[in-house]
Amino acid sequence: MDTSTIRLPIRKLPDHFDRSRITTVLDEIEMALMDDGGVYVRAHADSMTITIDVPTDQLTDAAACLKDLGLI
Repeated sequence: MDTSTIRLPIRKLPDHFDRSRITTVLDEIEMALMDDGGVYVRAHADSMTITIDVPTDQLTDAAACLKDLGLI
């Protein structure tokens, strides 16, 4: 299965995400993508970037969901 990677800068997260609790943000993103978009992803972060690994065939669904969340 091919995967694509979406990277989001932590400093540009919308205000409704608590940057001080990044593991909670990752869980929220994963749950929203699964519940709203039907996309199973793995999200992880370093000190500056959230990285989301998405099955390439579900990239459009993931992008639409992330747009609804205000992340892209």
